[in-house]
Amino acid sequence: MIKRAIKKAFRSIGFDIRRYTPSAATVLERMLRTYAVDTILDIGANVGQSGESFRLMGFSGQIVSFEPVSHLYEQLRIKAGSDPLWHVEKLALGRSSGRIEINVSGGHAGASSILEMTDNVRTNAPDQRAVRKEQVEMTTLAAVLDKYYPRGDRCFLKIDVQGYEKKVLEGGLDALHKVIGMKIEMSLVQNYEGETLLTEMLPFLYGLGFRAVCFENGWENNQTGELYQVDCILCRI
Repeated sequence: MIKRAIKKAFRSIGFDIRRYTPSAATVLERMLRTYAVDTILDIGANVGQSGESFRLMGFSGQIVSFEPVSHLYEQLRIKAGSDPLWHVEKLALGRSSGRIEINVSGGHAGASSILEMTDNVRTNAPDQRAVRKEQVEMTTLAAVLDKYYPRGDRCFLKIDVQGYEKKVLEGGLDALHKVIGMKIEMSLVQNYEGETLLTEMLPFLYGLGFRAVCFENGWENNQTGELYQVDCILCRI
């Protein structure tokens, strides 16, 4: 009765009171603090939006951002330039090292992928259609963990590589004991040829010892509400 009366009173002056639900950002901020994360590998960094977000959350440790697309990397390098603990590498990550071709998308290039995009992306995000290809250097998760995190078990991964997420993890399976958690993008429908969907990714990640903490809506159909991609935050048990 008291709650209803309070809600009614506030609505009479134009306000609505609802139960507070922590946002995914809040969950992630709490997780970084609770698990004493000291290094973040930002894989698929674009122009550094995630790095900025981690700093705004209060994370003061080392961030290493990886972005293979040339014009995005240049913007990332400038953004991180004044932060001595934010390192950047012009690299893609995968199962092996070498040269590989990436499909660079239009718009903000956020749909750039080593994999070919499907009609779902072309139809529902026409501005993100691939506009050119670029040769890039690729390395492995194991190699970058060895370089930037040779010891410890408090590393956090942010992986947003448009369908190539499982390949990134497969390049560092023997080094995942160093990783305490991750935020990883997963698709519910086929957005890229040969990508591993959420229905397979979750069992794969659980098999590696990680458990889901939070799901965050990513890309959805504006008319039907159908989810195409989500971000999942996981921790190692």
